[in-house]
Amino acid sequence: MTEYRPIRDSDVEAVVALWQRCGLTVPWNDPHRDIASARSAPDAEVLVAEDEGVVVASVMVGYDGHRGWVYYLAVDPDRQAKGMGRATLAAAESWFRHRGVPKAELLIRRSNERVRGFYEALGWVEEPVAVFSRRFDDSPPLGAATVETVVTTLEMTERPTSPTTPSPAGLPTALVRARPPTVAFYRWLYERVGADWTWVARRLMSDAELLAAIDDPEVEVYVLHVGGVPAGYGEVDRRKGPESVELAYFGLLPEFIGRGYGRYLLDAVVDLAWSAGACSGLRVQTCDLDHPRALAAYQRAGFHPVGQHTATLSDPRLVGLPLPGRHRVRASGPPAGPGATVTALRRPDGGTARP
Repeated sequence: MTEYRPIRDSDVEAVVALWQRCGLTVPWNDPHRDIASARSAPDAEVLVAEDEGVVVASVMVGYDGHRGWVYYLAVDPDRQAKGMGRATLAAAESWFRHRGVPKAELLIRRSNERVRGFYEALGWVEEPVAVFSRRFDDSPPLGAATVETVVTTLEMTERPTSPTTPSPAGLPTALVRARPPTVAFYRWLYERVGADWTWVARRLMSDAELLAAIDDPEVEVYVLHVGGVPAGYGEVDRRKGPESVELAYFGLLPEFIGRGYGRYLLDAVVDLAWSAGACSGLRVQTCDLDHPRALAAYQRAGFHPVGQHTATLSDPRLVGLPLPGRHRVRASGPPAGPGATVTALRRPDGGTARP
C-alpha cells in the first residue's frame, strides 16, 4: 500500500519537476512559492508518495475554515492509469476527514477538462457556481488580455530544384507520416513545439474539433524522429486545393533546436508537399512571436514574402502559456476567441487578399 507523508525540504525540487511533467504549473503561479505558503500555513499541507526514494505522486490540501481545497494532484506520467491517482485523492480525503472538514472542493481549468471523468468516477460532483477572481499584481485579469502579432505570409509557386538538405550526422533520423496522429499525441507535439512561441489556437480546441482537423485525409502530419525520439513535425494542409497548399505548422522540440534538424525537416516537408499530392502553390505564415530565425529559414527554403497582416490572439494564459513581451499585450477588450482575428492581407502591389 502506498504511503503518503508531508513534503520535506529535500522533496521540493522533485515535486516541482513532477508538477511540470504533469502540466500543472502555469506562468502566473510560482510552484516554489505555493509549496512554501502551504508549508507555512497551519491548515495546509503538501502530501507526497515515493517509490525507492523517488517522488511519484503529490497533492496539496488546505482548509480555510469553511471548506477544504485540493490542488496539484499529480502522478508521474509513467505510473498513471494504475490506481495511484485514486490513492492520492484518497490520501487528500483522509486528511480532510481527520480534521473534521465538512466539504472539499477543487478547480479544473478548461484547458485540463480531460480529468473531469476521473473526479466524477470517484464521487466528486460539479457545483452550479461561477468562479470570480481578482489579481493583486500588475497582470491583466485572466482572459482579459489579448496579444497582437504581425504575421508575414510567404508563398512558393514552383517546386525547388536544389537538392534537399541531408540529415545531420550522428543519430539516425526518420520522417514518418502519422496516418493520422491520435489527438493525445498531436496535442503533445503541438504543445511541446509551440510552448515558447505562443501557439494558442489548437490548445483552445476541444478534442472533437481537433480530431476533425487532423483526421482529414487532406491533412498530412509528418513527424521527425531522431534516434527513435520525436523531435518535431510539419503539417501540410491540402484542403483548399492544389493552388493553395499550406504548410500549416512546422517546428522542433526545444532540445533539438540549433542542431541542424530544422533545415533538414523544412526541406523534407516542402519536398513532400510538392511530391506527395497535387500542388501548384505552397504557402506558409510566420509571425513576430515565432523563433527569430523563422522568417529567414523560410526564405532560404524558397518561400517569398507576399504580404503582412496583424492578428489578435486570445489570452495565452487561458491555456497555461505566459504573456509575451508587454509591448504586444492589450489589457482591455474581449478576448479574440479561438484562433486569431485578422485584417485583410496587404500585398506589395497595394491590393489585398484574404488570408
